[in-house]
Parts: sequence; structure tokens; C-alpha cells
Amino acid sequence: MDRGEQEIDEERFQGNSYTVEVRLNDYLDIVCPHYPLGMVPFQEAERYVLYMVDREDYEACRPQSYEQMRWECGQPFAMHAAEKFSEKFQRFTPFTLGKEFRPGQSYYYISKPLHHHGEECLKLRVDVIANDGSQEARVGAGKGSGGGVHTTSNRLPADDPVVLPDVQSVRKNSAVRMAFLTITTIPLTLLLLLLQ
Repeated sequence: MDRGEQEIDEERFQGNSYTVEVRLNDYLDIVCPHYPLGMVPFQEAERYVLYMVDREDYEACRPQSYEQMRWECGQPFAMHAAEKFSEKFQRFTPFTLGKEFRPGQSYYYISKPLHHHGEECLKLRVDVIANDGSQEARVGAGKGSGGGVHTTSNRLPADDPVVLPDVQSVRKNSAVRMAFLTITTIPLTLLLLLLQ
């Protein structure tokens, strides 16, 4: 298994919960259930919705909003292969739907089945540790309730919308300058022509 990938087999994932340690820039691949066409009846094929939630929702295994939905494994009979989703654990993301992660924080995923309703729940806690694996950036048991949600405890000054950087414009308005030059050069040119 590559360092950048964590494979989670179904046997270890079942039960109360499962925890994985990752570093920044690691990937976590989620591979959805897949069946050859006709192997199982459509209504029995496993389909799941995966959510990224805060710690309380993780403990209760209850997502609170549609915004917490991360992926949907809804194509168990996909033509070419199983659906696969990847989460990249990065500090900053250029994508609007991308998540940002910090070392020393835990992030929580839950999954609820679509193929039948009930109390069944799969849980995954992901602890983001420092790239050097140092203890000070490790998540302690029961700590780090980041969950991808900004709280006062996991905010950085740059996250604060009231903190504005001291930026000065280097752009000059060329349209105004050109109009000024035109207005001043026309009378001056006419004056020079009249004097000759």
C-alpha cells in the first residue's frame, strides 16, 4: 500500500468506528460497492450517501444538513468500474467544493445506506498529523473536533473576514490619463499651428 493511499477493507470498517491517520497531501480513496449487471437485484444493491460531519453528528450518526453530503455511491451497476471518490488532505484548496484540512485536527465521515433504511451506520474518523509525524501535531483521543466546520477553536486569522490585508493598488487608470493628454494636447497643437 502506498503512503499516499489508505485502503480500508469492509471487515475493519464495520462496527462502531474506524480511524485513519493521514498527512497533508495524502489521498483517501473511497471505492463504492460495484456489481456485475444481474448479479443481485437492483433493490438489494448497496448504495450509500457519505457525509462529512462534526463530532456530535458523528457520535449520533445523524447528518444535519444537505451541505454535509460529500459523495453519493449511487451507481452500483456502473458500466466500466466501481465509482471512486478521492479526498485530498490539503491545507488550502482552489476549488469551491474542496475541503481544507489542518494538522492536529480530526475530521469525521459517516455513511448511511440508500438501499434500505434503518439504524445502520458506517463511521470513519480521519486524524491529520504533521508531515514529520511529530507528536505535537498528533490528534489526542477525543480531541480535534474540526470536522471541516469553522469554529472559533480551529479558525486562523486569515479565515476572519474582518481582517483585511494592507494592499495598495499598482494599477493606474490609463483611460483617465489618455483623456487628460488628449484634452491638453489638442489646444496646444492648435496654438502652435496658429503661430506658424
